[in-house]
Amino acid sequence: MPFTLSHPAAVLPFVRRPFSAAALVAGAVAPDLPYFARSMPVPVSAQSWYEPFMNATTSHSLAGAVTVSLPYALVLYGFLLAARRPVGGLLPGVVGAGSAGPGAGRRGADGRGEPGPTAAGVLLRRSAWVLLSLVIGIATHLVWDSFTHGDGYVVTHVPLLSATAFGDLTWARLLQHVSTVVGLVVIAVYLWRRRSRMPGWGAARQDASVRRATLRGLWAVVAVAVVGAVLGTVRWWSAGSSSDGVGFTPRDVVEGVLSDVATGAGAALIAALLLYVAVWWAVRGARAVGQG
Repeated sequence: MPFTLSHPAAVLPFVRRPFSAAALVAGAVAPDLPYFARSMPVPVSAQSWYEPFMNATTSHSLAGAVTVSLPYALVLYGFLLAARRPVGGLLPGVVGAGSAGPGAGRRGADGRGEPGPTAAGVLLRRSAWVLLSLVIGIATHLVWDSFTHGDGYVVTHVPLLSATAFGDLTWARLLQHVSTVVGLVVIAVYLWRRRSRMPGWGAARQDASVRRATLRGLWAVVAVAVVGAVLGTVRWWSAGSSSDGVGFTPRDVVEGVLSDVATGAGAALIAALLLYVAVWWAVRGARAVGQG
């Protein structure tokens, strides 16, 4: 499969009003979340009620796109909203961004900041655009994977993609690796070109305290990712030794290690972010109660 973090590249053309950028990204990565869920120490069997949510094959099917990927996308969208302020405080130029409350900047018909008579309609329309954004994100993921998965719809209907490109590498697998790199490059260029739009970016670059805080945050991310990657590698080698390496080609070994490294690192980062965001809001809530 293409690297999960490459998938948001496909939704970049939709990142404009009235679509929701957070919902587009959440939908674009949602079908791959079972890969990360399976790396968690959670027992699962075919009889488990949550088995579909641990099964990437299900999440990549048309039915699973609705029953598994969409719920995952909704949860991830909610998490992205909750994480915006805690994580934004760690980034240069975003300190204080989004600090206004949910009602900031809105004025009702009487100008006193209370919801106007059309608030329900606005909320309904906004929810519809968020839902559409989630669906678009999921659709781009499934379409992309249909060209690169061995059992993808396009791969199974276009013989060329199943043909050998060179060695034991098929054109579909080659397309998978190339599109992964292209997706990451596109995202990197997109973010770099928009860095100047971040509030206070120029001042933050000159602020030593902000630079130090950002550097500490980056090192923490790297440390968590390394731990997860090591655990993922150990898991892969353990699985390989239990099967005596039967049928493993050098490419299988490289892809297996890279896949489990990425999955382990991603799962560790997700767990760390969940903990950090929960603690951030808990501390903020405790302070608010204390000041009240």
